[in-house]
Amino acid sequence: MKHPYKKFFQLQLLMMGLALLLGVIALVKASLIMIIAAFYFLAFSFIFEGLAEHKKQHTLPFAQQIARAFFIIILISYLAIILI
Repeated sequence: MKHPYKKFFQLQLLMMGLALLLGVIALVKASLIMIIAAFYFLAFSFIFEGLAEHKKQHTLPFAQQIARAFFIIILISYLAIILI
């Protein structure tokens, strides 16, 4: 039987992998756009982890992950507007 939150964990791992790959490429190429995209992927990874916690009825870890994602998205969006 598949767990109802298995998709969220798979999406979380995909986003973390994309964030890592894009982050390494961005550092090598010194690309600001790619660094910003890597942070967005990291934020989405936190969101998917939070949704998996929500499915398991774990309210506090859900709130922590969503708060982390929210702050990353707000900060990176602000920096993107200022720097680009």
